[in-house]
Amino acid sequence: MKAKTILLFLLCSFLMYSQNLSVRAGHPVYDFLNKLRVKGVLPYYDDVVLPLTRSDILSELKVVQKKKINLSALEIAQLNFYLDWFSSDTQKGNSFFSEDSFKLTNHFFNETENYAYLYHDSLVTFSVAPIVTFKDVYLKSPVSDKLSSLLISYGGAFSFEYDSWFSGYFEAWNGFQGGSRTAALTDQRVAQSYSFNKTGLSYFDQTTGYLTLKKGIFKLQLGRERILWGADRLNPMIFSQSSQTFDFVKFDFSYKHFTYTFLHGWLVQPTNTAYIDSLGYDVKTRNSKYIVSQRFGFQPLPNLSIGVGQQLIYANRPVELAYLTPFIFLESAQRSLNDLDNGFLNFDVRYRPQNGIELNGTLTLDDLNFEFLKKGKWNSAGNRLAWQTGFTISNPILPEQFVVMGDYMQIRPYTYSHPNGGESLTYTNNGFPLGVSLQPNSAMITLKGIYEISPKLALSLQYKNIKHGDNVVDANGTVVTNVGGDVLTSYRKYFASDGSNVSLFDGVVTTSQQYQFTLQYLLSYNLNLLGDLSYLQNKSDTKEKTSLSIFVQLNYNFF
Repeated sequence: MKAKTILLFLLCSFLMYSQNLSVRAGHPVYDFLNKLRVKGVLPYYDDVVLPLTRSDILSELKVVQKKKINLSALEIAQLNFYLDWFSSDTQKGNSFFSEDSFKLTNHFFNETENYAYLYHDSLVTFSVAPIVTFKDVYLKSPVSDKLSSLLISYGGAFSFEYDSWFSGYFEAWNGFQGGSRTAALTDQRVAQSYSFNKTGLSYFDQTTGYLTLKKGIFKLQLGRERILWGADRLNPMIFSQSSQTFDFVKFDFSYKHFTYTFLHGWLVQPTNTAYIDSLGYDVKTRNSKYIVSQRFGFQPLPNLSIGVGQQLIYANRPVELAYLTPFIFLESAQRSLNDLDNGFLNFDVRYRPQNGIELNGTLTLDDLNFEFLKKGKWNSAGNRLAWQTGFTISNPILPEQFVVMGDYMQIRPYTYSHPNGGESLTYTNNGFPLGVSLQPNSAMITLKGIYEISPKLALSLQYKNIKHGDNVVDANGTVVTNVGGDVLTSYRKYFASDGSNVSLFDGVVTTSQQYQFTLQYLLSYNLNLLGDLSYLQNKSDTKEKTSLSIFVQLNYNFF
């Protein structure tokens, strides 16, 4: 009997750590773990590249559990809440269709996993779950009276796991918009929807999915899901929420204080339409575009971590085998291929001078010529770079319920563009920035305060100040003076309208201020409520405009 008990315990432990499904990059558990790293409870927790897997999250929570003595009362409550959330002790009756099925109310308001259908044995687990979102949007701006829109999205998710090393996930949903189309466009899903914007329909949709193989310290993933990449939690500099999701192959390994991530992604360029007379109709084509991203991370001390990364954009040809090699210096490889592509080099650092405060910094070099570092030559168009510095302050410096974050980011003129015309080699995906949603020739200050009322309820207030130097255009929209204020308008050496020496904020200066108040309430494992109020003010030399947007969103199985 004792041997059977031990075997059962080992089997449950094995299943507990076999969860290789991703935890969405927007899940609030990341804020909890980040706060504990800043506090010094999780000194080796690494979230520069998200998402992590469920087993990664659970492992971190187990580390925190061993250090309960260092936690506040609120943090202990949060820990217990997330341990229940991510425990893989799968219950027999937590699906709609089972012999011991919960009551319907429990499916909506239980704090453990619930599905429409669940199958689970010692080797295979698969599940089917509905995804539903209701969002009511209110908008008021100078160009419109009070506008409102109702957005409803509905679909489903299918996941499976085999043994401890193979898992997969598939999600698809469709959305319907009713009311004001202008108000609906404040939602990123709608603003980036081809169906809504190109066909004029009142529908928007999305699909994501991936296959993951994980064995020991190695992980290989093929799929499409949201990836956040950056040392700053507020505004990840490499990949942020701004872009559309894209397809990728990703390889990771993590061993003790070393991490490495490699990604090859398939991006989107605008569609070309040509009328073919012999066919009698338009033919649409789209040229290829790719991104390669690498990062090597090293944490020599518990309070210090550093990273070195590369990104490279290439386009208009098949996949290059050289760029599928995980361990290679991309800039040297692209020069050996006749220097056709756009490469970037970046460095990031995190440093915790004392428990409760963490500093971070990132520097991205797009194009740096040492000749231009001489006195009087810094403002050359050849010096294209972006940098960011930020901080996070939490308990024990602040009371246990408060977290304060802030950062400053600057993007020099012409950075992230490329002098070939169009957007084939720009740092964009289908016209949207891959990094922070900020044009070149800009600087941004962000401050955010978070008040955690309970493990389920949190309030936040965020302030952004953006200063941007835009290109000078005439009444027809033609660029008269190019000061590097548009990522899609690069520096052209032989055009008089392009300044070879441009200072930061040259051109038409616009200042934007945004105040954003957000409430998030986790009603249960499946249900969460999000409320948001944003006030935006844009001011330039010639005009000023303001807008107010409010939305309330109820999600079932969605973050």
